[in-house]
Amino acid sequence: MVPLDESARLREENAALRQLQVVDREAQVVLRRQLAELAAQNGELRRRLRVLRDALVPDGRLPDLGVGDLQLAARRADALIAYRLLLVGSPPAGGGGTLVGRVELWGVGELDGRAHEVRLARQPLAIERLQAFSGNVTLPVGFRPQRLRVLLEPRGQPAVAFEFVWRDLLATDASVPAGTSSP
Repeated sequence: MVPLDESARLREENAALRQLQVVDREAQVVLRRQLAELAAQNGELRRRLRVLRDALVPDGRLPDLGVGDLQLAARRADALIAYRLLLVGSPPAGGGGTLVGRVELWGVGELDGRAHEVRLARQPLAIERLQAFSGNVTLPVGFRPQRLRVLLEPRGQPAVAFEFVWRDLLATDASVPAGTSSP
């Protein structure tokens, strides 16, 4: 028979071990979540690296005019939005070295229950290989954005539009400081 003191000690040890199991399970859940987040970040960084590598070392081919990176961050109650935009492009064939024109950002969504589009920003386009833009835009009161359209209008060429799902562009940590260029 186990003495009373030994039995109490074993019960306390058993309770401590159970508590450690709970802590261990919780730590495993946290670690799995962190691993998934890091894997997603790694994938995004690889995508950005591929865009930049294609722009800077095109392996004999020039990149098309396009959006290399785009991020949004809510500044204040979703009305003030910071944006970072990186364009990748090629100079015009046969000279000039710089593709000029303009870039516009359009919010596409709903206002008062009806489809609505609003121009959020207009910037001059002057791109050799990369051009970064950043700034803040204010959404109209009651406007619910669903997509962001980037309209590239190079002089002497047809306009090119790219659309992105708004919520996919929002930075989860709201870490896009105003006036910062893209990586």
